[in-house]
Parts: sequence; structure tokens; C-alpha cells
Amino acid sequence: MIVDGLVLAVITGTAFYFLYAKLPGRVRRYLQRHILLTDTIACLLTYALFGGTLVALFAAAWLSVLVSVLLVVIRNPAAARALRAFSEQITEYKKQATEWLAEKFPPEQQEENSIPDDTEISTR
Repeated sequence: MIVDGLVLAVITGTAFYFLYAKLPGRVRRYLQRHILLTDTIACLLTYALFGGTLVALFAAAWLSVLVSVLLVVIRNPAAARALRAFSEQITEYKKQATEWLAEKFPPEQQEENSIPDDTEISTR
């Protein structure tokens, strides 16, 4: 349910971005200045268009986050650079954590502790 909402939000957020890019400059500047209003309207429209279900609620919540981030990044290019640096830092931490786990639990040790394929597991 949450994943379905996230997928719908990403699709809707992408559509929002493409529609935003086609708007006249005057309208885009208005949307950038009134982020809360834009976010609220996008959230309510998403909830209404997806039928008012629980998945629609999750989609509207995720879309709210995506639209807020999108408008801040569009308005402030420094925020885009900061988000990119943060993303690269998270990727580096993930790589370090993976290497640390591989050192602590080498593949040979994982194979020794695993259940052999020919072993039958009793269902009683």
C-alpha cells in the first residue's frame, strides 16, 4: 500500500514537473513564490483524483514531499547542489557499510552457516 502510494506519487510528481516546465514564466514564478499553496493544491488534487482511498492518501503525502523538494530545488540551485552532495555522501556510506559487513561476515562463513539444499525441513 505504501509502495503503491510512492509509485503513484513519483509518476504524478514527474507529470507535475513536465507540466511545470511547459507553463509560462509568470505562472512558474508564482508557483515558486507560493510553495505552500502549490503543495496543498497538488496534494488535494492527487487525493481526489485517486479516489480518496488509503493508497491515494499515501500518494498525496509522498507527492507533497516531492513537490516541496522540487520547488525548492528549482528556486534555489544551491539546494540542488547540496542535495546532490548529500546523495553522494549517502552512497559512500552505503559502500563503506557493505565493505564492513563483507569483512565481518565473509562469504565462506555465510556458506557454512546456510542450510544445505538437500536437507528436508520437517513441517510438523
